[in-house]
Amino acid sequence: MAEYFTARGLPVPAELRRSPLTDWRRLSALAPILLVLYVGLRITDIDTTRANPSYAAEVLRKLVSFDWSVLGPQNEFETFWDGALGLMIVTIFLGIMGTAFAMVVAIPFSFLGARNIMAGNPITNAIYVVVRLVFTIIRSIDVLIVVIIMVIVFGLGNAAGVFGLAFHNVGVMGKLYSEAIEGIDAGPLEAITATGANRFQVVWTAVLPQLFNPFVSFSIYRLDTNVRLAPILGLVGGGGIGVALFQNIQLLRYPQAGTIILLIVITVAAMDFISAQIRRRLV
Repeated sequence: MAEYFTARGLPVPAELRRSPLTDWRRLSALAPILLVLYVGLRITDIDTTRANPSYAAEVLRKLVSFDWSVLGPQNEFETFWDGALGLMIVTIFLGIMGTAFAMVVAIPFSFLGARNIMAGNPITNAIYVVVRLVFTIIRSIDVLIVVIIMVIVFGLGNAAGVFGLAFHNVGVMGKLYSEAIEGIDAGPLEAITATGANRFQVVWTAVLPQLFNPFVSFSIYRLDTNVRLAPILGLVGGGGIGVALFQNIQLLRYPQAGTIILLIVITVAAMDFISAQIRRRLV
């Protein structure tokens, strides 16, 4: 290809002049990556000698031998809400309530964590730094760790799951909301500020009208994520269908566990499709 340009006396584009010799700097960047991967393999010491493919195949066969009776009550002492369908509904609302509680806290604090709202004063700048630091700290604590702590406070059950999700999402949603506020059009903000309006008036008239769609989109996205995450909380006692799933796995009741997993997959896929459609109409 380079000969085409050379024969006509035209300069050869840089992309066509590349070769392993001229791209040595780019290729040298692979060296530290390969080194890190090698050290990682040595440190993690991945051992596959104890793998049992035949047993794994047998378990997978049992998982797909669905036992539909697990969807309802298992005995006369249980109600609809003790079956997998009822627990799945509880899990969905566990994610909804966790998201709602997080929004109540994250939305007002997100304005304190937006640089364009808090700039111009040493005190407000300090508040901005503190709020963003708090968001970062909360976000860095994994939700399972938070739920374990909430189990100590509230005991086993849905309360630990709801408040654990809510606490973790205050950090995540607070950051998303703050960045949405920082990304608004600065023109109306500057115009309203030039009239002598205070911060509350600026936020009410120039900021909030631009934030409805981003806030709704981010909230739906986090709701979808929380519903997907909620079943895992049952592993540490956070309530919902996850408790039944892990109990059945521990009791080696794989057909029942497989049915619950299928129910979770269908529910999460439906929630993902619905939330994607809503976000697409908002953007």
